[in-house]
Amino acid sequence: MDRPVIAPARAARQRFQVAPWRTTAVTLIVAVLGLGAALLIPIAFSDPNGVDPYAARLGAAAILMAVPSLAIARLRPARALLLALVAVAATNTVLDAGPQILVDLFGVNLFRSSLGSGDAQVFWASLAQALLTLGVAGAAVLLVPLEWRPALRLRARPWGLIIGVAGSLLLLGAGLALPAVLLGRVGLAPVAILRDLPWLGPANALQAFAQEVQFRGLLMGSLERTMPPALANVSQAAVFGLAHLAISYGGPEAPFVPITFLVGLVFGWLVQRTGSIWPAVIIHAVADIALQVAIVPGLYGF
Repeated sequence: MDRPVIAPARAARQRFQVAPWRTTAVTLIVAVLGLGAALLIPIAFSDPNGVDPYAARLGAAAILMAVPSLAIARLRPARALLLALVAVAATNTVLDAGPQILVDLFGVNLFRSSLGSGDAQVFWASLAQALLTLGVAGAAVLLVPLEWRPALRLRARPWGLIIGVAGSLLLLGAGLALPAVLLGRVGLAPVAILRDLPWLGPANALQAFAQEVQFRGLLMGSLERTMPPALANVSQAAVFGLAHLAISYGGPEAPFVPITFLVGLVFGWLVQRTGSIWPAVIIHAVADIALQVAIVPGLYGF
């Protein structure tokens, strides 16, 4: 008896979206464990240019893992996934080091007189992170074969933008309903907000955009090429939570890793449902700005 003929489109879908998902999962686990192992290496230097050595080693490890995938044909299926981890780890190193590098380049007096207050350093570093993230996304489009290329979902859809605005309003309403003491502050300081928000507001928005491109665009978009959508979403959310633990290694954000996992899960689901990262970008940016205004000062005591 002749074997049934599978339509080419169906065969491609079976090959690239179902069959290899276990291989992709193993690749992701090994890569994340490799980044974790990099954190265990003894510190060989102390804060060059103000960068946390842990962030620097994560960026270096991510690049070292991605380079072979650019040269070895058999590693092409892992190329987009490894580039996504480069976007996460390496650009965060730039975000950490950027403020001090700006001071080193321009001098404290020149920097502050020409580019603004110290908060301006954070803005320019955040802009650099966003641009580098877009650069890695462009590299993924150019260097990754079509069948493995991540779905970045950068197109803005009107109803998706409406969902983003509505979700932001619901988030702010829920935050206002919570007692201020639970947020680490008895009250807000209008003078500090007016001083910092013109720089830190756009900076937080740029960081939110960069993270959405990294996790919901590059990472989830590459995982979806081989994994079922739900598994791809759970996987990127897990990396999103672990990334916050690594970035704030031992810092006050570490207990919030389960929360960041759930947030990543919701953002991933939202992106999958709307077909665009922009609803998640809007809600993420509003949340980060609200955290900057109401919660971060209470956590750090300023």
